Amino acid sequence: MEYSLGPLLRLAAKRAADAFAAALVPLDIEGRHFGVLLNLNRGGPANQRRLAGATGSDKSTMTRTIDELAARGLVVRRATEADRRVNVVELTEAGRARFAEAERVAARVNDELLAHLTPEERDGLRDHLRRFVEA
Repeated sequence: MEYSLGPLLRLAAKRAADAFAAALVPLDIEGRHFGVLLNLNRGGPANQRRLAGATGSDKSTMTRTIDELAARGLVVRRATEADRRVNVVELTEAGRARFAEAERVAARVNDELLAHLTPEERDGLRDHLRRFVEA
């Protein structure tokens, strides 16, 4: 059907998210935690507003996510020198180590989800999805 794109994308996203969530359980993090760790690993320290924008999260969810990561010792909040009311979040050494483990899990889950496709089909799927998202 011509209008099946939305439902197919939702089902694909749910399948991928469920598989990733299950694989992250032993690391005591969830997908939303991984998104924050990923952004901090790639971009360095960031304020919560930037992290919320980068992960597509709202302010209250981001606050809860950062609280949970801080309670696990994976991130710390530091007041900025320019404005003491603004906190910058940064990875701890434990956070870097946990992210490295989670990144290996992500690669494994990705490989499992795409195992039924040829390498060319995998590349094509990624390319098509990137073009769709960026259009």
